[in-house]
Amino acid sequence: MYRSNKLAIAAAWSVALCLSVPLPRAAAFGDGLLSQINGDIFDPNNAPLIVVHVTASRAAATPKYSGTATTITQKQIADNPNQTFVGIVSKAPGVAVSSSGEIHVRGSHGQYTYYLDGAPLPASVSGSFEELINPKNIQTLNIYTGGFPASFGDNLAAVFDVTAKAGDVGSPHGSISQEFKGNATFETTEQIGGGENRFTYFFSGLRNSTNRQLDPVTNDPIHDAGNEAVLFGKFDYLAGRSDQLIFDTAHTDSYYQIPNTAAQQAIGIDDTQKENGNVANLIWRHTPGADKLVLALYSHASQLRYFPSSADLIGASADNPLASAFEDRTTDYYGVRIDYSHPMGGNHVLGIGTDNETVTGDENFNLVESIGGKPTTYSEVEQLSGNDRSAYIQDDWSPGRWRVNYGARYDMHKTDTDTSQISPRLNMTYIAGRHDKFHADYDREFQPVAVEDVRKLDSTTEPFKPERDNFYEAGYQHDNAGYTETFSAYYKTEQDVVDENTIAGTIIPEPFNVQRGYVRGLEWTLSGPLAKNISFYGNYARSWAQSAGDFTGGFIPIGASPNYFYDDHDQTDTASTGLTYEHNGTFLDLDGEYGSGFPYGQNGDQINYIRTEPHFIIDSSMGATIKRGTIEFTVINLLNHPYIITQGGVFSTQQWGQGRTFGVKYTYGF
Repeated sequence: MYRSNKLAIAAAWSVALCLSVPLPRAAAFGDGLLSQINGDIFDPNNAPLIVVHVTASRAAATPKYSGTATTITQKQIADNPNQTFVGIVSKAPGVAVSSSGEIHVRGSHGQYTYYLDGAPLPASVSGSFEELINPKNIQTLNIYTGGFPASFGDNLAAVFDVTAKAGDVGSPHGSISQEFKGNATFETTEQIGGGENRFTYFFSGLRNSTNRQLDPVTNDPIHDAGNEAVLFGKFDYLAGRSDQLIFDTAHTDSYYQIPNTAAQQAIGIDDTQKENGNVANLIWRHTPGADKLVLALYSHASQLRYFPSSADLIGASADNPLASAFEDRTTDYYGVRIDYSHPMGGNHVLGIGTDNETVTGDENFNLVESIGGKPTTYSEVEQLSGNDRSAYIQDDWSPGRWRVNYGARYDMHKTDTDTSQISPRLNMTYIAGRHDKFHADYDREFQPVAVEDVRKLDSTTEPFKPERDNFYEAGYQHDNAGYTETFSAYYKTEQDVVDENTIAGTIIPEPFNVQRGYVRGLEWTLSGPLAKNISFYGNYARSWAQSAGDFTGGFIPIGASPNYFYDDHDQTDTASTGLTYEHNGTFLDLDGEYGSGFPYGQNGDQINYIRTEPHFIIDSSMGATIKRGTIEFTVINLLNHPYIITQGGVFSTQQWGQGRTFGVKYTYGF
């Protein structure tokens, strides 16, 4: 039985579904709404309450870089031609995008953590394609890729710290938009907000359908339709000068056809996947004087069902292993997080906190793998349970030109076995002058895989292990005349590297450990104005991610690799750039993205020794705002450069990037 927070969500959506109108691009929700904007990595859960008033102009803007943090505002999200979460975060340096929305930051597999208005947001079950946070509901997104204070735990390749849009005091107002794109893609978005006295609210609803839901296994999508519905609500209540209550709630439903080849389509393969989820977070912020206390109660319930077809095993051979899989998995997360900070003498701010998270659920998984007509069955039917507990202490010290954050955290992960770690952190910034900053960081990291992601398909398999890393970084930032330029170099040693492979003949991932590994890299960014109405950004990253040793804890036909090999998610060269022009209600946005390709292939002891071809993609949008309406035209992959994102091999299946796709969107606001 699927468990969810239905009562809280039903109350919100009985109102949201009746009030379904929003605002044009020129005054999109969040440009002038009561919001919590967080720009300080050392204080991720407490931010000043500010009010920004909407104007009709569209000032050119770019992502804001600061050391190892990137800030992307709601306006920059609206400017992006590709308004998926993946399309938004790809603006940050060192972010490589793999197939079907996988995000790889600084050579990581995909180890990132979400925060929503200061509350942790547990990830969806493994294999999910739902976006945990829809970009249209984001006011501000802070992406942290290093220099993590002790208050941050769990997966730390990146932290996506989201401040959701909020309503402002006044009568209900909002917008409605309709978008049409190639591949029979239709998307309707509705938003409304308002408030009175100390109370504000914001609702949004999104519905889309398409014939190209996932990255297909051929250049032309076959059996690749899907649809999605997303509902979101946020309620703010100022209980007094020192107290604020925030309630976030969301519901998602989605359906996906698993992409086919022409041969699979001809024999009737019809695998599908359905997902749904519910989020409910309650955050209390208490700020008496200079002290800050944040109490967050959070929950996330999700269900994933994968349905096979009777034709899945037709054509299996020794050279073409196939599988038929069924899965019905439900997972419920419940947690409480407390953060408290207190100013001390001598330019010190002491911070302490704790986070306790419990997961329960049910797993019903059955896999039939056929190699050369010899089927082998693996199954798992059991209840899921586990928990993560953590505590931290840290000090923010500001002696003169120095900004020092140091501390430690203790993490304990419990599943079939208990594992734990004490992780010291030291992050230093030196302000050399008005225009120049230097930073250096050391972070010890403890990164467990979610309880529900590990399937026990083989009784002889060793227990899955958390990844343990030592992360070192140094960098420089120069700001002058509106321009920002940054350089960073980092190195990470890894023990029990976490990765995953796709089970042959399906699109189901299964995690595994590799004994040891490392990642090293360099990053450069530059952003600023080119003219009064023109701004730009650009970044380039070069990284190397390699692993070696025994493969354990997963379902993969490799026992060990004595030599270092490139991880399948390693992209040596990654770059992105953007140009924005705006004047008198007209706008033009160009975004480019380059990737040197992901590795694949096996030849004896050689693993991932060749790479897919490099690609360069340009996306564009242009349009105009007239009174209450905005018309916008978009082109994805303007140059129509077809390319393979990932090639079929030991770890993954073949998937293609999107070809040139035209779109048009109209937004009306009131």
